[in-house]
Amino acid sequence: MGGGFYDPYEKYGLRRVVNAATSLTLLGGSVPHTEVFRAMEDASRSFVHIPELQRWAGRHIAEATGAEAGLPTAGASNGLTLAAAACIMRGTGLEEFDPLEGSGWSHIAMRLPMHTEGLRTEFVVQRENRNAYDHSVECAGGRFVEAGLDEEELDEAFDPDGTAAYYYTAREARRCLPLETVVKVAHCHDAPVIVDAAAEIPPKRKLTYYIERGADLVSYSGGKHLGGPNNSGLLAGRRDLIKLAHLQAYPFHGIGRAAKMSRETIVGLVAALKIYLEHDEDSAFRDWERRAGWMAERLCVIPGVESGVVYQRAVEDGEPMAPFCFLALDEVVCDTSGSELVAELKEGAPRIWTLWEPAFLLGEGHEGKVCINPQYMLEGEEEIVVARTKELLEA
Repeated sequence: MGGGFYDPYEKYGLRRVVNAATSLTLLGGSVPHTEVFRAMEDASRSFVHIPELQRWAGRHIAEATGAEAGLPTAGASNGLTLAAAACIMRGTGLEEFDPLEGSGWSHIAMRLPMHTEGLRTEFVVQRENRNAYDHSVECAGGRFVEAGLDEEELDEAFDPDGTAAYYYTAREARRCLPLETVVKVAHCHDAPVIVDAAAEIPPKRKLTYYIERGADLVSYSGGKHLGGPNNSGLLAGRRDLIKLAHLQAYPFHGIGRAAKMSRETIVGLVAALKIYLEHDEDSAFRDWERRAGWMAERLCVIPGVESGVVYQRAVEDGEPMAPFCFLALDEVVCDTSGSELVAELKEGAPRIWTLWEPAFLLGEGHEGKVCINPQYMLEGEEEIVVARTKELLEA
């Protein structure tokens, strides 16, 4: 069932995906506003000095986040690598250079990730605060020193000769000491704090949340809910650290050289940021809620299916961020499991990508649930999801 939707991938022999999951890089991030592509096309019509363009974009990022400075990055992961590199390079000769004034610093920047003798390369992190993406720090030549969930352990983990920074993953905050505690301990030692906030928007207030609480560098994805190009990100923070990150970034010859951002991508990111800041957040939430409820009403009539609406909530204060439609299956009545349904939905045309037991989004307590997220579904795709789900379960 195609539902009358245009499939731009059919001519390539590929199946389009109904994204009823979330802003997954695996699926291409999000669907940018048409104005983003207009801005990118316009930027393609001429050349520009990339460091000047990066500095211009950084001013927009700083204004949006409340930081002293900003830097466009090739995704949040690249932002974390550049943030780590900046912290490692504190106190080195790299501080004497400026990205817009000359050259001659490559030999310093190119020490990373291998030639780190004499540099502080340790990043203190709470043991329960780690995830797969903190590998970005190790890509810069850093290594983690783990501490337990105790302020005294955080303090004792600091080494004046080895600690480059403290590291904090916002998505894992439920299980850890709060950011304010980490900031207090780190700043007592004059150590900066890096925050991975890649997927922490919506809501808009999260753009300023971490800087307001003392974080020194914060990395966001530009290609998720922000609606920018999938290969874009935002790094915001202290001016001195952003300068060091910039000196390590493309188009220079540091750790970030391979993570290029075209001039079109940088301009598209700024356009997306402007659109995001101006959009009606409450109206969008109500629309997601309506669509989640519509699906739940039509799926709960299937024998053996419990359905309703559940909310993703901000890890810091519990405020609802996004509504999902959930399904809980009676495996005896349905003759299938939730995980099998999720797999079967991916096999049709179009492929339908949903979530199975999404603790990483909803927290604990959602075992055995299939979740359908309307945030990234095109208008009308909920009908495809409901029809395919009914077809599979009633068969």
